[in-house]
Amino acid sequence: MKKTIALVLILTANSYALTIGELKESLQKRNLDITEVRKQLQSAELQKKADKCRFFPVFNLQTSASRFYPYTTTSGKTWENDFNIGITATANIWNFQTRTKIKLDSTEVESQKLTVSKTFEDIYFQGISYLLQLKGAEKKVAMRKKELENAQKIYEVAKSKYEQGLVLITDVLKARANVEKAKSALVTAEGEKEKIETALKNLLNTDSKITADVNLSDNFTIPRPETLVKKAINNRKEVAIQKLKVKSAALAVQSIKDGNKPTVTVSASYFRESHDFSFENENYNFQINLNWKIFDSFQTKYQALSAEKEKETAEIALEKLKNQIKKEVLDSYTDFKTAKANLENSKSYLEFARKTYERALNEYELGVSDLVSLLSAYNEYTGAEESYTTNLVNLNIAYYKLLKSAGMLGGTK
Repeated sequence: MKKTIALVLILTANSYALTIGELKESLQKRNLDITEVRKQLQSAELQKKADKCRFFPVFNLQTSASRFYPYTTTSGKTWENDFNIGITATANIWNFQTRTKIKLDSTEVESQKLTVSKTFEDIYFQGISYLLQLKGAEKKVAMRKKELENAQKIYEVAKSKYEQGLVLITDVLKARANVEKAKSALVTAEGEKEKIETALKNLLNTDSKITADVNLSDNFTIPRPETLVKKAINNRKEVAIQKLKVKSAALAVQSIKDGNKPTVTVSASYFRESHDFSFENENYNFQINLNWKIFDSFQTKYQALSAEKEKETAEIALEKLKNQIKKEVLDSYTDFKTAKANLENSKSYLEFARKTYERALNEYELGVSDLVSLLSAYNEYTGAEESYTTNLVNLNIAYYKLLKSAGMLGGTK
């Protein structure tokens, strides 16, 4: 209870830092897509209850009053009154199609539960991706601010050297242009960060400002691809849902065949009637009806054969889905390896670019290098920083994508 209250307080605050764990709980409570599929699950559960009630009696209260002319008696023609009131109970106590329909309802409920879980996994992965991108965007904004400081430092050095008569005014102008370029890059980075935050807030159905409280890791351990494929086939909700579709198709065949099986309906009624409001005459009735279709000119046979083909189609779709999931897992595994290799390369590139920039700045301050070489080294260094951050974010997203493709990300309970 305390945890729920704390989460509500966080979500209603003006700004809050969001972890991956808090993201999961927030999505379960606030995301509209997840809320929508839960409503569909509730609808399926209620439909199952409604079909179960078909075996129980239905009670109808009936009453009528009539007056007609002529009513002939020994004394001649006269007006006749007829009043009656009663109750009727009817129950379909034996119906194979209704029994099969309830089994279909149970399958639909189970499928909807899996759909809720699958929808959550999809939204959860999307939320994680946004959160990781937001963290990367925050880092890039911080880098842009640092780059602006460096650009201003270069500008100050160029001005100082110009005042000493060591360089031409061209160096000052180039350094000043570099400052403006850094300002523009900072504005762009802040805009990208704002767009990612907006997407995340839309997913969480909140207007509160969000910051990413996550660590971007560069050290992940993953199982072998063969293991991941097996886990995917066993864990993916799509496979379980498709198996239920095969089951539903088989039940649909059975439901058609049940149309030729007997049904038994029982009804009972009690009425009181009279020619005035005394209702003195009683009338009891009890009835059992057996309905058995013994020949329908082979309609049921061909309908069942048609439904059998639908079942076979669902089985083929299941095998195609397994192949598709296998490809998805292997592609995600390749993407992860590629992202990891790119990160290693960009890490080395960043280290060399940093050393080159620091050396170029030192040489320019000493007067043994020109501004063009310094700015070239500076731009290469800033590009290497951004490349490293982008690849770091991509590696983390690739890791969670691999978990999702293997059915290991985690869904609702």
